[in-house]
Amino acid sequence: MNIKSIQSLLIVVVLLASCGVANSQKGKLLTPEVFEKMLHETPDAQVIDVRTPEEFNDGHLKNALNMNVNSKDFENRAPYLDKAKPLFVYCYSGGRSAKACEYFEKMGFKVIYDMEGGYSAWTDANLPVEGKKADKAGISLDNFALLTIGAKVLVDINAPWCPPCVKMKPMLDSLDIAWKDKVKIVRLNKDENQLISKSLQVNELPTLLFYENGKLVKRESGYKNAEQLKAMAQVE
Repeated sequence: MNIKSIQSLLIVVVLLASCGVANSQKGKLLTPEVFEKMLHETPDAQVIDVRTPEEFNDGHLKNALNMNVNSKDFENRAPYLDKAKPLFVYCYSGGRSAKACEYFEKMGFKVIYDMEGGYSAWTDANLPVEGKKADKAGISLDNFALLTIGAKVLVDINAPWCPPCVKMKPMLDSLDIAWKDKVKIVRLNKDENQLISKSLQVNELPTLLFYENGKLVKRESGYKNAEQLKAMAQVE
């Protein structure tokens, strides 16, 4: 075998080894569509919803077990799961499920699937849910457009279970009064306005949108303090 052939063989071996490493990763991320397909193909799947009971009761995947990853009894309930069966884990947007998957890996679960984008992405893809209390379409696109009419409008898309959203609420209450004649503040609950959230591709909470004369000019996400909000809304 000549040197060129040996080099080619070594490259193939390295590539195969790399593929093996990539495919052995735990907590594999699946898009909602692939997640659903895998569920149909896995009769012994254990579907774990790691959101709060309130979120779960408002809508969840079929046969899902509710295990709030941030509750005190999460670690007490986890040992009742079967390590020999695959875990399909999801939360609302992906952060809590990643935390849960890390814990399940440490417990010794061998096959773990994490839904990319979580329940939010699942419903955005119009995939089936159970236990939904009511239609959460919310306001129409036309009515939302009317809300953004004005010289300056700051839209806050939030959720009551979102910690940074809750932390920002008192501050926005104060700014709403202070900015009465300068900036209109509009606040929408994402869970109650799925049509708008899907149209605006809201994947992180809170999402802040700043409009001038009905035109979107700035978009940011995550917690913002008062100074950051003032800068965003161009308030002196």
